[in-house]
Amino acid sequence: MATPTKIAAVRASDRLTLGLINLAARGLRTNCSDPETSHMWLSEIDSERGQAAILCSGCPVELECWAAAAARDERFGVWSGQDRTRHPNGRAKAS
Repeated sequence: MATPTKIAAVRASDRLTLGLINLAARGLRTNCSDPETSHMWLSEIDSERGQAAILCSGCPVELECWAAAAARDERFGVWSGQDRTRHPNGRAKAS
């Protein structure tokens, strides 16, 4: 049986997916989906994730991205301009 937390995560992810589909239908894409830069959002290199966080600024699905990451408790990569990567000390990197 799905828990309320899991249902909320699925719904938030669905809203993000719908936002991305609507952008694609207009011939647009987010910086994180650009084949030239997409690796930076999940990079193991702090400076690349830092650059990715900057590139999130002004993204048309930034709120949906934040909501999906929060609902799923993402712990790695850049989501909505925030590096959510956990370091060995257990804390997220400040960005």
